[in-house]
Amino acid sequence: MKQDTSRNVNFLVLPAVFRTPETGWAYGASGQATFKTSHRNDTLTRTSFISAFGVWTERGQNIQATDAVIYFPKEKYILYADISHSYFPENFWGIGPQTKDDWHERYISEQYGGSVHLKEKLFKRLFIGQLYDYQNVFKINYNTGAIFDTTKFIGKSPYQISGLGWSVSYDTRNKAFWPTKGFYINTIFTSYTKNFGSTYDFSKWTFDARIYQKLFLNHILAAQFYNYSTFGETPMKNLARFGGADNIRGFYQGRLRDKNMASFIVEYRAPIYWRFSLVAFGGIGNVYSEKNPLINNEFRYSFGGGIRLCVLEKDKLNIRIDYGYYSKYNSGFYFTLGECF
Repeated sequence: MKQDTSRNVNFLVLPAVFRTPETGWAYGASGQATFKTSHRNDTLTRTSFISAFGVWTERGQNIQATDAVIYFPKEKYILYADISHSYFPENFWGIGPQTKDDWHERYISEQYGGSVHLKEKLFKRLFIGQLYDYQNVFKINYNTGAIFDTTKFIGKSPYQISGLGWSVSYDTRNKAFWPTKGFYINTIFTSYTKNFGSTYDFSKWTFDARIYQKLFLNHILAAQFYNYSTFGETPMKNLARFGGADNIRGFYQGRLRDKNMASFIVEYRAPIYWRFSLVAFGGIGNVYSEKNPLINNEFRYSFGGGIRLCVLEKDKLNIRIDYGYYSKYNSGFYFTLGECF
């Protein structure tokens, strides 16, 4: 699709068709508006977007969501916002880094929630921010006496979380969707308390570091280190979840769950013809806790490759097809919009 560069706002409406190991094939509709908050030729302000989609999957799940990233003029402020609802039957293997591949069951949860995160520029590309996060898990169904029921963890009954957070980030990427240079560091600490309406008292800390390096002829080497840690009474749905389209591809998202997780991913991105590019990737990591330190457990890894088709040429927004592999139990195709990181 060719963007109309004479307009400040471009719209993209597509059937929403994707596939992941968690959902199988999913069908619905999606729409996205991309725009500049100043003028279309402003090189100091990246492209903002607002998107929405609704999908139903072959595994009985349904998801409705809208999210936005808005870069204000000269990026003095950046606003992130999202709201979603999901009815989501999914697999559960237990808690910890050593659960067995062939030992799992299905459970159902339904939830809605949202967050808003405003960052302010302090110096050049250095930002500080504050956020609010809310989630209401109002339905959880599982089999009595099975794995979900007999495993010890918090959050087997309906609950809600409500918390305030703070962030610090440094961002020199030149593109929002497909950076060719720069790096990104973002750390967020969020506290959920009963005094603020949360069922449980716990905290969450994330650290995300990415680097993008142009090599030759628009070939790109990209890497990400990610850590997710929680402290206190962390409910199961808010534990670290290893795997998924935006983490170690090939692993079902939530194949491994625990209070903490660390992962490292490397991608090689190469344009081949017209709007098509090829990607090769590999990743390594695992979940961990005080009882199961990361250094004492086997690292899980995956590798694979994929193809990209650019649907918005100016902003380099891609349709992504990936295949990730670790073992016969942990492998899968991903057909989605946008990059892993």
